[in-house]
Amino acid sequence: MKVAVISNPRHTNGDLIEFMLLRAAHWFGEYEKADLMLVTGELTPWNTSAARSFLSEFFSSLKLRKLAMPVVWLTDRPRWVELPEPPAMVTGDAVELPPAELVERIRRSAGKLPDFSGPAFETVLAETGGDGSIRSRRVAMALPELPCITDFHVHTNLAYCSENMNIPQALEMARLTRLAGLCFSEHSGHLYLDIPDYWEGRCVWRNVGTPCGFRRLHRMEGYCEALASAPSGAWLNGFEIDVDAAGDIMLLEEDRPRARVLLGAVHFLDERRELERAKREFLFRTEALLKYGVQILAHPFRIFAWAGLPKPPELYRPVIELLKRYDVAAEINFHCNEPEAEFFDLCVRSGVKLSLGSDAHNLYEVGFLHPHLRFLDALGLSGRLDSILWQYSGK
Repeated sequence: MKVAVISNPRHTNGDLIEFMLLRAAHWFGEYEKADLMLVTGELTPWNTSAARSFLSEFFSSLKLRKLAMPVVWLTDRPRWVELPEPPAMVTGDAVELPPAELVERIRRSAGKLPDFSGPAFETVLAETGGDGSIRSRRVAMALPELPCITDFHVHTNLAYCSENMNIPQALEMARLTRLAGLCFSEHSGHLYLDIPDYWEGRCVWRNVGTPCGFRRLHRMEGYCEALASAPSGAWLNGFEIDVDAAGDIMLLEEDRPRARVLLGAVHFLDERRELERAKREFLFRTEALLKYGVQILAHPFRIFAWAGLPKPPELYRPVIELLKRYDVAAEINFHCNEPEAEFFDLCVRSGVKLSLGSDAHNLYEVGFLHPHLRFLDALGLSGRLDSILWQYSGK
C-alpha cells in the first residue's frame, strides 16, 4: 500500500497553502498513485473567522477533479472548520490498523515527518509491505531551484475555463513553487468572443466582419489592465491563439504588439470522422500558426484525442520539420493530455526546443511542472534542461 503523509500544514491567512495541499492530492492521486493521503498535525495556529473557508477551494477542486484517492484528516480540529471524520481503521497489504498508528509507523521509518508549511512543501510517500516493512521517501511540492524552469502557459480569470485564477495569487504561487519565470498566456478567442461562439467552434469557421460573422467582444482591455496592475517580477505576458478554417489567426494586428510570447494551439477540427482528412486539416492549421510567428506550439497533438480520433504517430516527423523550419518550440503539457514520448524524443534529437506549460486553470496548477520533469527524466534529459528548454530572449 502506498500512503502519502502531510504533516503540520499550518495555515495563516492568505498563504495559499490550501493550493499546495491540493497539488499534493493531485500528484498522489494521479501520478504517484497513492492509495491514501493522511494529513496530520497542526492545521493552523490561528482561530479567526477570516480563516474559516481556507479549505473550501481544496474540497471543491478535489470534487471537480473527481480524485478517487481518500484523504484522511488527523489534524487538530478547530471549531471553525468542518473536516470529515477519520475512519477507525485503514486496510492495505493484508494489514488493518488505526490511521494514527499507521502515521506513527511511517514516522519511525522516515526518521522525521517534514513540516508541509516549510519552503519546499515536503511530504512523505511510504510504501508498506505485508511483512510490516515500510520504505519511505520525501516528495516536495515546490520545484528544485533551477534557472531554466519557466511555466509559459498560465491562464487568468479572463479565461472562460478559469476555476479560480487570480493574477496576483498566481504570481505568489509561482514564488512559492520556486519558478524562475512565468508567462500569462490567455486565450485570444476568449477575449474576442462570447462563450457559445468560442466553445461551440463557430469561431473557426465564421470570420469576424463577414455577413455571417460572430460578434466581437472587447475583453482585451480588461486583460491588459489586469496585467498592468500586477506586481512586478519575473513574469511575461502573451496569448494562446487559435487559427480558423481559412488559416487566419485569431489575433487582431493591433493587439499583437501587446504580447511578448505567443503560443499557437489547434483547439478545433472540423473533420472528426475521417482521420486522413483530419490530419491534413491539422497540418494546415499548425503551419498557419507557425508561419504567423508563434514561439511555442501548445499541446501539439491533444486535439486528436479531444476529437475522438487516435493520435497519429505518422505526423510526428512532419510536425517536427515544420517546427524546425519556423524555429518554434514544442510544449510539454499534461492538462487533460498525455504527451507523446516518441514525439518529444524526436524533437530533441532534431534540435527542436521544448517548452514547459502547466496550462493552469486552477491556482494549484501554476508551476505544477512535476509531471513534466518526470517525463523529461524518463527520456534521459534531466541533465540537459538548460540546453533543451526554450527560453524567452526578448525578441
